[in-house]
Amino acid sequence: MKIEICCPDCDGGYLVDSDALAAGFPCPGCGRVLEAEPAEPPLIEPNVMDVDLPASAEPTADAAPLAEVPAEPVVESAQTAPQVPLQTAVATAEVVCPRCNLHFKPRAKSQARARADTDRPTVLIVEDLVYFREIAAEALQGEFEIQAVATKDGARAALDRGGVDLMVLDLTLDGGEGGLDLLRELPGKPCPILIYTAQDESEMYGDSWDELQRLGADDIVLKGMNVGDELIRKIGSLLGRETGGED
Repeated sequence: MKIEICCPDCDGGYLVDSDALAAGFPCPGCGRVLEAEPAEPPLIEPNVMDVDLPASAEPTADAAPLAEVPAEPVVESAQTAPQVPLQTAVATAEVVCPRCNLHFKPRAKSQARARADTDRPTVLIVEDLVYFREIAAEALQGEFEIQAVATKDGARAALDRGGVDLMVLDLTLDGGEGGLDLLRELPGKPCPILIYTAQDESEMYGDSWDELQRLGADDIVLKGMNVGDELIRKIGSLLGRETGGED
């Protein structure tokens, strides 16, 4: 049987008959006597079932099964895009015209304008006739926040809710009771009061006006020509506020 052998001195490799190698075969390259290396026994892995376990290690019927260790979940790292704050996104939003393809930035209400809107005084109009109630409301709505009622009870409810800066009060109200009755029932003066009446001017001075002043009235506007401008001017004066009314 031929055996492949390698000389350790000259690294020469040869096929040599096993009998010649057993007798001592000289290396053709360097003359060293080559000998067959003893064959290593093959490595046999022991069978687990054949291994003798110590008594303490032998499994018993009552032994609890080994719990499987759950594998840790693999979390994929995803790079998230930075979020734009809502205010910035709204402020920088553009509108594109579909027809001309031009870009526009919508105008945001200025902080000064928004603050001015919230600072507008509230005027309560107490008038039973729709015509005069609408005249007063239309004249004042550009300068003031408006509440309008037609009865004494409606006026009391509005005053009880609070937030009224001035009351425009008609002396003759629906239901048989007038502004004078309302003034008499109020526990105190809730706000500046401007009398809004169609009575003759001569009837509004003297004892009548003295009583109204005693009950809290501050001034009078007679219903007639340019009553809207007169309302704006007198309300602005009572509130210490510059208005667009004519002098």
